[in-house]
Amino acid sequence: MKTRRTVLVSTAALAAVIAAGGGTNALVEHKAQERAAEATRCRLGDTATGVHAELTDPLAGLKTLTGHVGTLHIGADKVRHDGTSFAVDAALHGVSTDGSATSGSATVTVGYDEIAKRLPKQVRGMKPGTDGRHLTLSGTVGDTGIPVTVLNKVSAGPRGLTVTPDSVNVMGQQMKLSTLTSLPGMDRFADQLGPRTVGIGKLPKGVQPTGAEATDDGLALDFRFSPDSLRSAGGDADASSGCDSGPGGSGSKGA
Repeated sequence: MKTRRTVLVSTAALAAVIAAGGGTNALVEHKAQERAAEATRCRLGDTATGVHAELTDPLAGLKTLTGHVGTLHIGADKVRHDGTSFAVDAALHGVSTDGSATSGSATVTVGYDEIAKRLPKQVRGMKPGTDGRHLTLSGTVGDTGIPVTVLNKVSAGPRGLTVTPDSVNVMGQQMKLSTLTSLPGMDRFADQLGPRTVGIGKLPKGVQPTGAEATDDGLALDFRFSPDSLRSAGGDADASSGCDSGPGGSGSKGA
């Protein structure tokens, strides 16, 4: 899911805020948000859709003239990278126009259709979704043809995303997984389901996964950024993206 890209995009957008100057609060705020969205779109590439940026503090526009703008919320409805589509929603707090922030967080949401393409072979063919609380996997048990829905708990930590079977629905009856697997011929079903931990790749220093949740839109992974990671990522983004976020810069787009 390229969480590092989320960090780079979030911090690069901070520099764009300084482009605004003069006029009323509303005009300055609108201009600053336009420039932040432009910088975000540049770094996400041409495939990104629904890119937006918003300064949420009162008088945020006028604050850009002092170098401190408060909270910046940026995101994109759809980003495609390395063959995977996902949504990004980030909030940066204590934002300064020098490209720093006191704290930040982001949520990366991957749709269930995308997850279905990447299920491990043990459960490939089952359909992922949610019942409002769990990550669900719906399909059949082995070669029996019996339809089941497995209800899984999800969590995220330093080792990655962990999916743990909690219970199972069989023909409208909810039962513990152990009850189902105790039946003749069902013992191998538990081995297919896990629990399993999937790595989420190497994260930049100062970026920590804080949780995971099965939502109506897909599987959402939450991350927290330290101020040090925000500052260092901002420098990396300026050097590597080729996007000009300064006043009057047109910006070049990169994936």
